Amino acid sequence: MPGKQRRIHSRNKLWSDAVDVNRVRTAANIEETRAARENIGTAWCGSEGWTLMLNISTIVAGIAFVTLAATNVVVMLEAYQPSRNGTTRTRLIALHKAGGYLFVTLLCIMAYSMSQRLVGVGITGHLPTHLVLHIALVLVLVPLLFVKILIARRYQHSHSSLKALGIAIFVISFALVSIPTLAELLRSASPGSVGLRVATGLIVAVSLIRGALVFKKWNQSRVSATSSRIPEIPALATSITNRKNAKGPMNLLLAQTERQTHDTKTLRFEVPRERRFRARPGQFLTFQWTIDGQRVSRSYTISSSPAHENYVEITPKRMENGCVSVFLNERAKPGLAVEASGPYGRFYFDKTLHKCIVLIAAGSGITPMISMLRYIDDLELATPVTLLYCVRTAADIIFENELARLSRSRPNFRYQVCLSRADPTWKGRSGRLTEELVSQYVTDLNSPTFFLCGPKGFMDNAHQILSTLGVTQDRILRESFGESTPIKESRPLESRPVEAIVFMHSQKVCQASAGSTLLDLAEKNGVQIPYGCRQGLCGTCATRVLSGTVEMDVEAGLTTEQKNAGYVLPCVSRTKETVVLAA
Repeated sequence: MPGKQRRIHSRNKLWSDAVDVNRVRTAANIEETRAARENIGTAWCGSEGWTLMLNISTIVAGIAFVTLAATNVVVMLEAYQPSRNGTTRTRLIALHKAGGYLFVTLLCIMAYSMSQRLVGVGITGHLPTHLVLHIALVLVLVPLLFVKILIARRYQHSHSSLKALGIAIFVISFALVSIPTLAELLRSASPGSVGLRVATGLIVAVSLIRGALVFKKWNQSRVSATSSRIPEIPALATSITNRKNAKGPMNLLLAQTERQTHDTKTLRFEVPRERRFRARPGQFLTFQWTIDGQRVSRSYTISSSPAHENYVEITPKRMENGCVSVFLNERAKPGLAVEASGPYGRFYFDKTLHKCIVLIAAGSGITPMISMLRYIDDLELATPVTLLYCVRTAADIIFENELARLSRSRPNFRYQVCLSRADPTWKGRSGRLTEELVSQYVTDLNSPTFFLCGPKGFMDNAHQILSTLGVTQDRILRESFGESTPIKESRPLESRPVEAIVFMHSQKVCQASAGSTLLDLAEKNGVQIPYGCRQGLCGTCATRVLSGTVEMDVEAGLTTEQKNAGYVLPCVSRTKETVVLAA
């Protein structure tokens, strides 16, 4: 019995131990299961968090990508605004380059990230449509960027191509980022949800408003271009625009001044908003200055680019005993008001006629030339330009910094400064204008139109050199402005009566003293003769003499054809005998 009880007790103990072991194992399994579940949960949460972070990073990178593309386009457009000066333009271009390199870097990072996602998958038919389109846009964007960088580095002045490429890159970048984002939003949004409706309405509203603004701006520019178009008029005819401006003088306000050299200053005048100022590069204005209570008329060439319609600049050189030039260089301050008429003159650059030009200037004769150069730069014309500029010393070089800037920014522009009184430190050309100098820097003498401006002796010499080199007279234009003999206000010694002055078209006959000009006689007798500068420079008053002899103080405003046809300038013409005018 005791043995049997021992066996039973032994069996019960073994069973109890087994149960305890199972309990321990079960508890361990439960703990392992709980730990495994916690690990799985943690892994799942970590994966979800990583995915969320990755999505947020992708969205931020996409926004930065599009913003950078848009900023580059805006900076590029602002850099080539005509109103930008050289320093501002250089800074904007540097900013555009930095933004461009940053854009390329960001694109490389995004492309690498995309390629890592496609490893082991490839571009197959199993990929979503939006992802295939996404890849295609990247493949289009890469060569566009390569072409833009190539043009920017090797053909820096192809501004139109750079603008077009910049806008195309922005559009593709926007599509590149918006397509996957839009696809994800549509996938996660439920039909008819408030968010989807608001987003759709916002996109439609922005598109409609933007379209309306673009249409309005296009319509305004079209109307403006139609109303402000300058008609092309033959050289023998007087500009209709000039005649209208001559009848309606404008009041200008001096806004700022800038010292160019020790005896030259640039004055910028604001043009009234109600006045639409239109000029051609090389023309001049006639000013009615009031100095110490006396009204003095002087004409000055426009030195600013006619592309700017809200202001006009002149650059007078201080002349000894010149009351106006001394006043403008020493006493003129911002706020000065002056009446001006014009523009006048046939000495101007015409982009439709002059496909290649050579500018030959001396001293302050650079003023019409700088207007032409600025105009070409503002309009980004591809016109080849060569400038030969002669001055006395290095201190007399007007627009020195501007010429250096233009030589860097315009690939088709080159210039040479020649000093007649060079000091030992001067490293450039010295001496006077010679046939050898012209031949060295103007290799093609058969194509260009030559513009000459400077003292009369300088222009005579330049004209003779060009004629010797075989340049035809029709391709040589001279600016005689500033070289006129001063007009005498009266001739008291010639006060005896003269014969009749007959104005044929007006059917009027008058008598006058010999000291009166024909224009004075016309005004006193109600005969309408359009006029401008009243100095014989602009040619606005050119009138044909049908019979009789007329003496002119100045002939600068007449072309050779007009002189041969019998035209005179009534504003500087007088006569001692009976004269019949076609007026």
